Amino acid sequence: MKSIKYLITCLFLSLTFVVSKAQQTPVYNNYTINPFLYNPARAGDNPDGGVINLGFRKQWDRIPYGPVTGNATWDSRIKESNMALGASLTHDRVGKHIMNTMASFTYNYRLPFNKEKNHGLNFGIQAGIISQKFNFTDAITTDGIFNDNAAVTNNSRATNFDLSLGINYHFKGLNVGFSVPQLLNGKAKFRGNGMNKETSMFHYEREYLVLASYEARFGGKDKKTWMITPSLMFRKYKSIDPQIDLNVMFGYKQLVWLGAGYRTGGGYGGFIKTNSAGFHVTAGAGIKERVNLFYSFEMPMKDVRSNFGYTHEVTIQCNLAKKVDKSEYERNKKKVEDDIAKLNQKTDEVGSKAIEAMDKGNDLADQVKNADNSIKEAFEKLNAQEDNIKEIASRLDNIVFKKFGSIYFENDKSELTAEAKASLDAFKSKLAGMKGNYFIYLAGNASQEGATDYNLALSAKRSDAVKKYLEGVGISQRILLLPYGENSWVTDKQDNEADKAKNRRVDIYLAGE
Repeated sequence: MKSIKYLITCLFLSLTFVVSKAQQTPVYNNYTINPFLYNPARAGDNPDGGVINLGFRKQWDRIPYGPVTGNATWDSRIKESNMALGASLTHDRVGKHIMNTMASFTYNYRLPFNKEKNHGLNFGIQAGIISQKFNFTDAITTDGIFNDNAAVTNNSRATNFDLSLGINYHFKGLNVGFSVPQLLNGKAKFRGNGMNKETSMFHYEREYLVLASYEARFGGKDKKTWMITPSLMFRKYKSIDPQIDLNVMFGYKQLVWLGAGYRTGGGYGGFIKTNSAGFHVTAGAGIKERVNLFYSFEMPMKDVRSNFGYTHEVTIQCNLAKKVDKSEYERNKKKVEDDIAKLNQKTDEVGSKAIEAMDKGNDLADQVKNADNSIKEAFEKLNAQEDNIKEIASRLDNIVFKKFGSIYFENDKSELTAEAKASLDAFKSKLAGMKGNYFIYLAGNASQEGATDYNLALSAKRSDAVKKYLEGVGISQRILLLPYGENSWVTDKQDNEADKAKNRRVDIYLAGE
């Protein structure tokens, strides 16, 4: 008799394990609102701050002890970095005697492909524990087998380490992710009590999930008044048929949501397959974009609806952002202010350059005015020199003109260079050895870059600079200045920079017997 009772107990436990494996990871309808439930790579999706989600799910409300699941999650980015953190706690009761508690911590790294960080890959790792408890102390059966010492009559618990991995590709409103809960495929061991201390054991099945969604926004000035988000989830256990969940969610101004979905069946035979398939609708409302409340109603297939009833799920979402702004401008207020500051800085720089240009213009006007005066002085000196030449020529016989050398200047300059001064020092040494009556004739020249009048004044300044240096080193001979500007008979050729450089000079001539 005891052997028969023990066999019945083992069969009951085996059936319980099958049901538990079919819902090893709790099933949610509101995962579209909180995708972090299924994929650790979705932690930190909200760029404005952390998010807390509280969920409650009552499955098959006509069954006295239908599955009940409660969960709490938190996830948030780490300031402006590419990392995010998350934590989750789930308590799942399957029937009256089976309870699962799962706690985990998540680390997420975001690999951006652009500066806006709206395109890239996310990698998430989730580590925690799974504790499963079987409570038979208050079990009541028709034949009382659970009160027999031959059966498992006390509580039994198994605790295992859990590890999940996830990856998610995102581009603007598109998200495509893949995750593997229960990656380690651990073992749960339960030791019996009473006379037959047998050990029961099963593996946590590794699960494979693919989630894809696209959020499109449109309408209004900022084209974000309305939202539509279609999504798809594919899940597969090793020993259970694939399951597909299709959803679509509509939203208005982040304040009102309405969605619908369908989940296909999967599992061992018609019983589990029938109970796991069904339609569901979701409605949500927001309060100042701080707190969002969602309710999901699920209706199973027709042939089991009368026996199992319906499923209800509630999610409360709290946004932890310090300030929730109401417009794109306010959300980017700091950036706008920085752009305005940069624009003001550029305006100031342009204004400074304009003032500098005006100052240069005034300087140029002064230079033109000075050039006019220099031209007048040059022509006065030229007339006086011509008179002097005639006077000297009348007193000298056999006048001879001889070019003694040239002194060169930099572009638009009348100052003597060190090389020019050295040439004039050498000219003084040669002049000291000369005898007879003679005078010095300085012919100033300029290239053709500037205006004609300006070039004439510049050539006069260059000739005067040479005269003053010669007088400064002790040359006492008469020195005559004749500025030609750009119109000298030897400055016509100016095809290139080398020709122009040769024309920026003063030619030194000696005239005498």
